[in-house]
Amino acid sequence: MTNPVDFARAGPQTFPEAIARHAVTCPTHVFLRDGESSLTYRETHEAIERLAAVFASHGIGSEQRCVILMENGLDYALAWLALARLGAISVLINQAHLGDILEHQLRLAAPDAFVLDEVQAGKLAALPDQSQIEGATVFHGTSAAPAAAPYPMGARVVDLWRAPGDPAALAPIERPALSAIQSIFYTSGTTGPSKAVAYTHTQSWQTAWTVAEHLDATDVFYMTNPMCHVSLPHCLGAALLAGGTLAVRAKFSASSFWSDVRAYGATVTMMLGSVANFVASRPVAPDDRKHPLRKVLMVPLLEDVSDFCARFGVTVMSWFNMTELSVPLHTGGFSHMAEPLPLRPRAGAMVRIVDADDRPLAPGTPGELVVRHDTPWQISRGYWRNAEATVDAWRNQWFHTGDLFVENPPGHYRFLDRMKDCIRRRGENIASFEVEQQILCHAAVEEAAVVGVASADGEQEVLAVVVLKADASLAPEELLDFLGDRLPHFCVPRYVTPRREPLPKTPTGKVIKTELRETAVREAWDREQHGYRRRR
Repeated sequence: MTNPVDFARAGPQTFPEAIARHAVTCPTHVFLRDGESSLTYRETHEAIERLAAVFASHGIGSEQRCVILMENGLDYALAWLALARLGAISVLINQAHLGDILEHQLRLAAPDAFVLDEVQAGKLAALPDQSQIEGATVFHGTSAAPAAAPYPMGARVVDLWRAPGDPAALAPIERPALSAIQSIFYTSGTTGPSKAVAYTHTQSWQTAWTVAEHLDATDVFYMTNPMCHVSLPHCLGAALLAGGTLAVRAKFSASSFWSDVRAYGATVTMMLGSVANFVASRPVAPDDRKHPLRKVLMVPLLEDVSDFCARFGVTVMSWFNMTELSVPLHTGGFSHMAEPLPLRPRAGAMVRIVDADDRPLAPGTPGELVVRHDTPWQISRGYWRNAEATVDAWRNQWFHTGDLFVENPPGHYRFLDRMKDCIRRRGENIASFEVEQQILCHAAVEEAAVVGVASADGEQEVLAVVVLKADASLAPEELLDFLGDRLPHFCVPRYVTPRREPLPKTPTGKVIKTELRETAVREAWDREQHGYRRRR
């Protein structure tokens, strides 16, 4: 049997193609696990073919857009793969979104269909604006039998798992154009609403390959990351290209982490954001090294990453990536991290540090990281229905990350800060603009500015500076109650600073957020100190 990694090394294909091949070469090897449920490669292939046939029988085909909005799990992964099988474009929306943000993302995608669970169906049915839902086909996306869910008014509802579908009626799997869009992922806006990233099949493959080349068929990848993020092609794809197994948990749980690792026999996992901090902060135990985990993908690296490796008996790999990219920088594989390794360009990736005029800077001088590749379509095609933002990000034939890096020594790259007005909290990117817009909806608010401030977990917390209208009053608890029904839970501010004086601004009217970061947190009301518990 050909080694799956050798097969993957030959170059980009689609994920359904890889699964179809593994269904022949290693049919009984388990590919997907979720609790007590498991599917071999052959069973996964058969499930994808049947679901694709159901989609196709209801008019879903090449380049049509289908929103997936439901809980993490095998059902989610199979629906995503079945849409890729047809050449349809899956639109992946964060399950926590609601209200104006959800409506904006639906308007941007203009979907032809939806794959929903009952919770998300109820959320869509409650939206005041049903224009993006009317006339669309809604698929009940979970293998559990549907209850009396409040599906959107006027929608044609199809039970994806029980509707008839004949895989024999499908055309043979064909490789799409290298430029074909597999999915739309949403990324945080910085000066406006969130943007929709057109993510290609080649991008998925290359993102997965950066990890898969360091795995093999015996590896079990334990995934706790949201499937609405590019963690989906990163984690699922890495397991797939290596011919290994993907074990899925709906949400990360620090208390269940090691028991899950042992139960699944997990050998590799991804720790984004503060996850590594949560794992490391657990009390030292005599069985800290009594587990099968050996490889950890960690971003950002803990300051004491060598202690983490020694305590848990693992090796670590790190990288730099964005939704628009396919891992241009990484540490070059897993190691015991005697000291944090530098980020280097991977094979085929070209990077520069440039000034505001896109002129290359000398090593040691901080500037913006820009990226290119030596083969096409490894970077996103652009922002869906946002030509202006696409042209700006790809100006001068380089993708502009908006992140501040330094190259020192030559060939070694280090992240310094985000140039964009974006907050990173608990593994989520938060657009300050979108949070500000919801704060401004409150009748007592005149102005609002949202910034990220340092967190003990290694990422950031959300700070809202709120200028009240004359004669108006607004307690921080009241504001958080108001925002709890309008924002995802991870966007709700931890710190609130009410004030009467206007926000500090430049002569051109832009808020000076650096000043707020330095001063406002000292004056802020902290929900953690006051015992406030926001609603989920």
